[in-house]
Amino acid sequence: MSWHSDDLSLPQPRPADAWENDDVLAADLVRALTEEETLRRVTATASTAFRAHRGMLALREELATDLLLLSLVHDSSAGDLAAGDLAAGVRDRTGRPSRTLVFEGDGVGVEVEVTDGLVEGQLIPARPGHVELRRPDGDVARAETDEVGYFRLEARTAGPVRLVCETADGTCVTEWLPW
Repeated sequence: MSWHSDDLSLPQPRPADAWENDDVLAADLVRALTEEETLRRVTATASTAFRAHRGMLALREELATDLLLLSLVHDSSAGDLAAGDLAAGVRDRTGRPSRTLVFEGDGVGVEVEVTDGLVEGQLIPARPGHVELRRPDGDVARAETDEVGYFRLEARTAGPVRLVCETADGTCVTEWLPW
């Protein structure tokens, strides 16, 4: 069975080293991208990756500094999957569902509650500073914390996002989340 690079019909089986030939690779890419759903998914993924990459380049100076990464240790929306349970819905004062997240790392942390258009939280241990909510393409919101580390950010969260917390003791960042 022979295959020619101009043949855009059904995919043919390829030997392991077939993509070492640029014509074969190009033909396979053309065939894959002529499918509308595949093209839409590839374009959307590439767009997201491009924005994230540009955002990371913009944050390069910050990334070069000594930052403490805070890891997610609790997410109220995850539930106890091992036990088959889902977490009971936490509610704010307005009755709308919210999501509680706890991040920790090397003796510091931040607890946040996310509702529609609002992120409230507290730095642990309690101390003044400021907190920024960021997407890869830039800042979304910023707030000063009070003396007990409380902050309130009015912003609609859409991932990926992270919190950057700065105090007199240093700077820490949460891992990226698909909020």
